[in-house]
Amino acid sequence: MTTSLPRVLVLHSSRFGQSIKIAEAIGQQMRTQGVAADVRPLTPVTAPDPSRYVGLVLVMSVRYGHFSADVDTLIQRYGWWLNSVPTLMVTVSLTARTAEKRSPETHLYTRKYLAKIPWKPTHVEVVAGALEYPRYNTLDRLAIQMIMTMTHGPTDPTTMLEYTDWDHVREIADDFAATVTVRSA
Repeated sequence: MTTSLPRVLVLHSSRFGQSIKIAEAIGQQMRTQGVAADVRPLTPVTAPDPSRYVGLVLVMSVRYGHFSADVDTLIQRYGWWLNSVPTLMVTVSLTARTAEKRSPETHLYTRKYLAKIPWKPTHVEVVAGALEYPRYNTLDRLAIQMIMTMTHGPTDPTTMLEYTDWDHVREIADDFAATVTVRSA
């Protein structure tokens, strides 16, 4: 008799690619913990199969204070399912580069978003993203430089910094894998 592994869907919504890297790292780490993880992009037509997955991880970047409209669409369509299984929401944000902005309680955009949506994730994390000025178009670079000026961050247009704490990302994945494994047992 074979026992199938619990299967989790890991969705990512990314503007510049760091959320994709984080989602892939979470998926890989969950696999090392005995949880099958399918990593996919979140699109306007994403349709998770509730009969296939015992949980969901959503890794989503915040851009200028807003999350992708695709996240809202997912919640509207599948909120009933999201609220019935273990879920993990991971906000990826440059403001989380400082320790005092790395918790769901202190990260303004995450806190405000959670207050307005009907989905209540069982786990919420905030992870610092990456600052890669050379990859940005002129408008994004100028906007991010203005934000960095206000928050005392780097403004040199050649700056390439990855703020993501990969050990923390692996811990997040381990914790969620344990939740899913216990729930599936």
